[in-house]
Amino acid sequence: MRFNSALILLGAAVIGFAAATDVRPCPKSKARALGPDEVTISNCPKNKCILKRNSEASITMKIKPERDFAELTSDIQGIILDVPLPFPGYYGTSACPHIYDASGENKVGCPLKAGETYTYKNSFKILPVYPTVSLEIHWGLGDKEGDAACFQIPAKIKA
Repeated sequence: MRFNSALILLGAAVIGFAAATDVRPCPKSKARALGPDEVTISNCPKNKCILKRNSEASITMKIKPERDFAELTSDIQGIILDVPLPFPGYYGTSACPHIYDASGENKVGCPLKAGETYTYKNSFKILPVYPTVSLEIHWGLGDKEGDAACFQIPAKIKA
């Protein structure tokens, strides 16, 4: 009985670890660096995303802003050869409709209070017109004064 319980706990830990995505802080952001247990992106096992054209990927991110935010704007870009290219339909849009409470169950929107934990949940389409290329994904949420959260991760778009 004890062995079965330990095996179940170990299995749950491995599944939880596999679902987490290792991300890097954004170079110019002053936002707190996000840990691997705070970001999950579908098709991004560990530290590289494989994104298939004509599909959709989902993201879940824990946010704990260091100051109050009345609004949040999405800064979502693909960086190819050091050139940032905005993701059409996502860059510059409001992130508020995608903000949930800490458990991720109840939609709360904006404003966000400093020190409170929130969950950001969204999905994004990998359009068939996107080139098959390696890139860096830049995902920031913030306002004119700075970021509430920001990360970057290497990715590859495949046919």
